Amino acid sequence: MNIPGNKYLADFGMAKAILKLESETSLTFTIMQKDGKDVDINETVAIKLTELRPQLFMATWKEKNGNTITQVQDYENGIVYANWTLPTGEFINRKGTLNPV
Repeated sequence: MNIPGNKYLADFGMAKAILKLESETSLTFTIMQKDGKDVDINETVAIKLTELRPQLFMATWKEKNGNTITQVQDYENGIVYANWTLPTGEFINRKGTLNPV
């Protein structure tokens, strides 16, 4: 499966986003829901993508609002693990689903 160029829905329950890996160094995300409310937040970020095994990747990036993100994206099993740190220092981790759009 070729991951770059495809879109995936990451659903964490409290938030939903479309992730599009533009390349191995660029990701565009669109947050569609946050805390149960519809939103439309878009950003393209530089990422570091590390293949852990076939169809399992770790992606890391920093958003313009200062959030730092690490995700383990398991495309074979449709699972995403996310950890992010807010500019306030608050640390959040979630497990969600990851499905092609």
